[in-house]
Amino acid sequence: MKSNPFVNIPRKLLLLKLGWSFFIFILILNDSSVFASWSKEQDIQRLTDMPVEEIITDLQSFIPATMQEQNIPGVAIALIRDHEVIWTEAYGAANILTRQPLKPDMLFDIASNDKVVTAYIALRLVDQGMLSLDEPLNAYLDEAWLPSSEHRDDVTLRRVLSHTSGLGHLTPSRELRFEPGAGYSYSALGFLYTQAVCEHVTGKPFEQLAKEMVFEPLGMSSSSFVNRSDLVPRTANGHVRSVIPVVLFLIPFLICLIFVGLIVLVIQRLRTGRWHLTRKAGIVILAIAYLITCLLFFIFLDELGFPEYAWLVFVSGFVVLVTFLVALWAVRALLSRIIPTRKGLLTFLTVLWGVILAVGIGIVILSMGNFPVPKNAPFETGSAGVMHSTAEDLAKFLIEIADPQYLSAELSEEMRTAQVWLSDDLAWGLGPGILYDQGEYILWQWGQTIDFQSVMMINPQTGSGVVVWTNSDLLNPNVAINIAHRALGGNMDPIRRAISLGFNYQGPFLEP
Repeated sequence: MKSNPFVNIPRKLLLLKLGWSFFIFILILNDSSVFASWSKEQDIQRLTDMPVEEIITDLQSFIPATMQEQNIPGVAIALIRDHEVIWTEAYGAANILTRQPLKPDMLFDIASNDKVVTAYIALRLVDQGMLSLDEPLNAYLDEAWLPSSEHRDDVTLRRVLSHTSGLGHLTPSRELRFEPGAGYSYSALGFLYTQAVCEHVTGKPFEQLAKEMVFEPLGMSSSSFVNRSDLVPRTANGHVRSVIPVVLFLIPFLICLIFVGLIVLVIQRLRTGRWHLTRKAGIVILAIAYLITCLLFFIFLDELGFPEYAWLVFVSGFVVLVTFLVALWAVRALLSRIIPTRKGLLTFLTVLWGVILAVGIGIVILSMGNFPVPKNAPFETGSAGVMHSTAEDLAKFLIEIADPQYLSAELSEEMRTAQVWLSDDLAWGLGPGILYDQGEYILWQWGQTIDFQSVMMINPQTGSGVVVWTNSDLLNPNVAINIAHRALGGNMDPIRRAISLGFNYQGPFLEP
């Protein structure tokens, strides 16, 4: 397994950062709304008093309708009432091409939801006296994890778990962005710091800590921070819109095509004294540009730990390129028989056909649906964005943080206490976000990757909660939350605001 060249930043987080601007562009092109409709009545009151059978019946019609409206391949849900999992269900496909049905016990990439699991593990170690909430994390390590700075020793576990450490998010830099405690900025980097400290003080790999402190005690048999081979067959495929890998291929391919074409043109000029490219030279240029493009993708994405995305781009680019060239060659061959002597007209019609063909292929690609991403290859253990689990397993974890059996009452209260306020109805505790609504509060966290979206939330007072995940891309960031909203009711608008990149990484800070 390759070592991570990006100072242990989770590879999926880096890929997310690189792809975000591209997704915004595609979102503008997408003609469907990313917001599913929801009942305004649910913004007025929570649904804890409604018979659970009615809620389930409503979800059984709402989820398929939302999936069809928003072009979602699959949805899995686990519903919690009175601190118990009372209903799990799955809809749609685990793989849209093979038509493999999605099942409730299938795993998905829970992305940032695992930050709360990491926080829970760290708090268990605080309970055991191995860590402190307010001691410098740097004091627990033999070698400094952060570069030397005026405020390095101000980074504590409390500040990391509440996203007030000053550390960045989707960045390989470990430099502090602001004085710890003086601002809020959502940070995966801080949780990697926490992982390093937890592993050092215990002498155990993070996956082993998770097994001993979370998975085995809570009966989460289908959860792991590594891509266990025994769980891969039950892991659903993530999906992206077909246009995404095609455009990802075409942009560097066209750049390579220009550079390779210029080089071949110059070489031909030096050898023959002519600037005119032969058909053979054109084929050579296309082949070289294609191979260079694919090679770059495989090197780059393999280093990030995502060879499956490289294969996706490779296949998509090959299909589009071969389709274009075969159709172009076939029509040109036909035209050359019809007008063999009129070279100028033949060239004009060939170019015109090429333009029409490119536009037509583009329209077809834009109108196509989802395309499955190959299942992940083995990846390095990480504490921020790599854990896989099922909806039911994650629901078991939610029940534990709402009414802990393995965490002291003191630390349970600390976890659920606002450490930093983002608005008058939204705060962050030690790990989970906290939504305040109608005199109650909900612990929550969401997860976003390029090909999976998810949310988990629970009301500790009533024991009502939900886990929802979709194997769809970032073009539908709100679908999971809208389904969770349908299950719980209440005002979810603060959470919808909070999952935006701009809000979380440049967010406000108010004194608690």
